[in-house]
Amino acid sequence: MPQRLKFVVAYDGAPFAGWQSQTNGDTIQDRLEQAFRTVTSDEVRVHGAGRTDAGVHALGQVAHVELPARSLPAAKWPAALNASLPPTIRVLRSSYVPSTFHARFSANGKLYRYRIWNDRILPPFEVNRAWHLPAPLDLPTMIAEAEAFIGRHDFAS
Repeated sequence: MPQRLKFVVAYDGAPFAGWQSQTNGDTIQDRLEQAFRTVTSDEVRVHGAGRTDAGVHALGQVAHVELPARSLPAAKWPAALNASLPPTIRVLRSSYVPSTFHARFSANGKLYRYRIWNDRILPPFEVNRAWHLPAPLDLPTMIAEAEAFIGRHDFAS
């Protein structure tokens, strides 16, 4: 009997061509599907809550996969998958969920964090993790423009 596995994945997207599988790029989805194939010997499709662009990181993206059978306890999946994934991708936790769950359509919300490093020098560990702006920022204008982002927004289209 097929089983739906929900899992949470974190990744450093710097070396990848984004989340979604592409014919000409190494992606997070590709790597996860390869890891599932290694563990189960089955071809499965990984569904993510959203797509990230090339070089974008995730701290806790939700995904799911339909497995042919419950071959492992849910708590064993992170270690099994991480053994086949590069250290830049980690499955943090997993659980079996009803077949009505869908990583994308069941999402209640998403949180995006954009970081600006506003100083003369960008520390090496912030490369690919923050936008470096050494010049002073116009904070009054930034605060006024940020007002447009406050509240609930419908991004369904």
